[in-house]
Formats: sequence, C-alpha cells, structure tokens
Amino acid sequence: MKYIVIPLIVMMSATVAWAHDEPTDSPTMSVSARGSIQLAPDTAIVNLSVETAGESFEQVIGDNRERMRRVMSALENLGILEERIQTTSFEVTPRYAPQPRRRPNEPIRHEPPKILGYTARNGLKIEVRDLERLGTVVDRALKAGANRFNGIRWTLRDRHPVYLKALAQAAKKAKEKAHTLARSLGVRLVRLQTVQEGGVQALAPRRSFAKANMLMSEAADSSMPVSPGELTVEAQVTLLYEIGPSQGMADF
Repeated sequence: MKYIVIPLIVMMSATVAWAHDEPTDSPTMSVSARGSIQLAPDTAIVNLSVETAGESFEQVIGDNRERMRRVMSALENLGILEERIQTTSFEVTPRYAPQPRRRPNEPIRHEPPKILGYTARNGLKIEVRDLERLGTVVDRALKAGANRFNGIRWTLRDRHPVYLKALAQAAKKAKEKAHTLARSLGVRLVRLQTVQEGGVQALAPRRSFAKANMLMSEAADSSMPVSPGELTVEAQVTLLYEIGPSQGMADF
C-alpha cells in the first residue's frame, strides 16, 4: 500500500506548485508625450491655375493651351526644372443657360439645357526651392497667363531627420513623466512593456496662408518679400510600464 500512496502525493504536490507559478495580472501605467522641432521651411509649393472661357469648346481649349505654354516658358526661363512643375488637374465644364420659370399648371418640358459656352481650368503645382525668388516666380507666372492663385504651402524637402529629433524628444519626455508619476504615487517601474509611436505631423505657420494671398494683389512687385515663418514637426510616443510597490526606482 505504501508504494501506491507515494506517487499520488508527488503528483498532487506538482499540481499545486504549477498553480502557484501561473502569472497574475500586474498593474500598469501609460504615459504619452509629444516632441516638437521648429525650423524654417526650405521649399514652397505654389498652386496656380489657368482659366479660360468662351463659346466654342475648341476655342476654350486652344486659349488655355496657349496660356499654359506661356506660363511654362516663363518658369523655364527662371530656371525651374520641368520635374518640379506638375499639372494637378484639368477640367472643361459647360455653362448652361438658366432654366425659364415654369408657370402654374404648365406641363413639364423635358428639353436638354442650352449650352452657352465652356470654361477650362488647368491646375499647376510649382516647387520653388529658392525662396528668395518666390515672389518673382508668382509674378512671372501670373503675367504670362496664369489667372488663378490658389495659395502657397511651405514644406521641407526631407523631414525625416527632423522627425527623428522630435521622436527622441518625445521619448525622453515620456520617460521623465513616467518616473515623476511613479515617485509621486509611491510605486516602482518594474519594466517597460510596450512603446508606441504616434506618427509625424508637420504644422505650417498660421500666417503663411495670409502671406500667400497677399501675393495675388501685390504680384506686380516682384521684389516683394515673402516670410514663411517656421514649420513645426511633431512626434508622439506612448510608453506602457508595469508597476509594483515602491522598492527603489528602476532605470529604464
């Protein structure tokens, strides 16, 4: 009988030990922080368009093509490379005669609307890297035939190195927040569980659009200064820590 009881006792002991080794849910603390870098943009994206109107479809297309040819020639003379000029849109829309008002009890006439003419719009995006010549570029393009100014967008040709600096700043701030919270709450940072990157965001200066609109009315003065201000590149980091009773701070 003794040889039968002993194995049963061993099996029961092993089962109890396994149950005590099962992991339990630990409390956690999540912190987030943003990093931001301010710097001057090195590129301006100018949005212009050529709009023509007339009675004949062929005439409208021909006038638009000629105006666009003059604009492209003016930009080429300023040294703007062809690969930095892009057609963003092209559309031709008919202009219809207004529908006559129907009198009471008058039967509905299913007649196609009369076309009075056409309007052609050709959108153009120009990448300007020499910002000191930005006013001249807009001025020459408008004088050559562009007649719609759709604004300027400031940007960076390569924002990745700047984003990495903002990301490092965000990570440092998040770590400092975690240690400050742990000390204030009397807990210990046991280990770092997850790190989540929030993504990049480039914020243009608020005044840039107003400055861009001024170009439309003052483009005749090609020496007009254009101040882009500064861009703000932001990054966000979220850290998730496992925490426990305070026993001296762990350094993560």
